[in-house]
Amino acid sequence: MSVPVFDGESTEELHEHYDPDGNFTGSTVVTRPGWSDDARAWALGLAMREAAQCHRGHDLIESLDYDFMWKPRLPSVCFACVALEAEVKKHEKDPYARAMLHSFEKVPRPSRKPKAK
Repeated sequence: MSVPVFDGESTEELHEHYDPDGNFTGSTVVTRPGWSDDARAWALGLAMREAAQCHRGHDLIESLDYDFMWKPRLPSVCFACVALEAEVKKHEKDPYARAMLHSFEKVPRPSRKPKAK
C-alpha cells in the first residue's frame, strides 16, 4: 500500500468496457477512499503491539528484563481433550477413522465409594 493512500488520499481506477466483439463501449472511473483517521490509528496501534511482542505473544519489555527468570508452571490438563483423544484412539484402526467427527458431552462424574478401612 502506498503512503498517500495510508495517509487518507483516495485513488482512482479507470475501467474500460468492451462488447464480445472487442468494440469499446465505454469506461468507468472507480474512486476508492483512503484510510480514515480511525482505521489508521487502529492499524498503527496493532503494529506497535505486535512489534512489542515475541512470536508467542509475550511482552518483550517484561520478558527481556534480565533481572528476572522465567519458571514454567506445571501444565493444565483439559479433561475434555483427554476424553476426546481416548475416543479417537479407540477408532484409529477403523477405515473411516479420518472421516469421523468425534464429539462429547459434559456429564456429572460418578460419586466415589468410600474406601474400606
